[in-house]
Amino acid sequence: MLNLRLRPEEKAALNLRALYEDYHYKYYRMSRFEEYDFYADKKDFLTSKRILTFTDTNGRLMALRPDVTLSIIKHSRVFDGIQKFYYDEKVYRVPKNANNFQEISQSGIECIGNLTLENLREVVELAILSLKTIAGEHKYILDIADAGIIAEILRGSENKQEILKCLAEKNIHELQNMNAPEEIISLAEGEEKISSTKYNTFYFLDEILEGLKKYHDVIRVDYSVVNNLNYYNGIVFRGFIEGIPESVLSGGQYDTMMRLMGRKDAKAIGFAVYLDEIGRL
Repeated sequence: MLNLRLRPEEKAALNLRALYEDYHYKYYRMSRFEEYDFYADKKDFLTSKRILTFTDTNGRLMALRPDVTLSIIKHSRVFDGIQKFYYDEKVYRVPKNANNFQEISQSGIECIGNLTLENLREVVELAILSLKTIAGEHKYILDIADAGIIAEILRGSENKQEILKCLAEKNIHELQNMNAPEEIISLAEGEEKISSTKYNTFYFLDEILEGLKKYHDVIRVDYSVVNNLNYYNGIVFRGFIEGIPESVLSGGQYDTMMRLMGRKDAKAIGFAVYLDEIGRL
């Protein structure tokens, strides 16, 4: 009998695949490269703006895939229902605080179409269950927030990115120096809700959390996870496991990207699990 010794990230990928299939997500396999032009005008949506390119035998400038979500949106069928995919792929980009391109292993899901509140809640639940699957005996937490409310507060602001950076770092002193809105400073200080009623968002974080009460001990509302209003426009979340300094999971709702890709009436939400981080356990 063949005795395979799997690395932690390989075991995690297999366990995550079983989890997603239990929720009726279909496996999606894609090419490792696309034409460079496909990514060139969508750099605002990419984690890293640097793209690894090469010229193919036909003279076309190609790019090794820096992002999975864009490729899934591009190649998925357009229809009125809901498409639920999971993947186990590699992306090629320069990670945060790194200088070189790296091959990064990811598993994750994408849910696309006429999404309901239940669809959004299911994806958040799957993010929690993904953390549970790979954490073993280690503690884990899912930080969640509403990017829609931040977009409303910062509407018209000229220094959005600087404010978001300070919010992510919870740098209250610098936020005060920039005269950031009081609501942003309150959120950086740890407030879970905006006290003012003048901000109304389409994405009901409270309603999503209402159906996830059984996970209350592993969910934390934390607005420092909102770091890209170009990509996410609804709920956003990041997952952490004890013993790993960086997030091992990140995701959220990205209707803005759907509109950019010509899917004006569709909504989408998904997340990625960074399998390479799991080896640190």
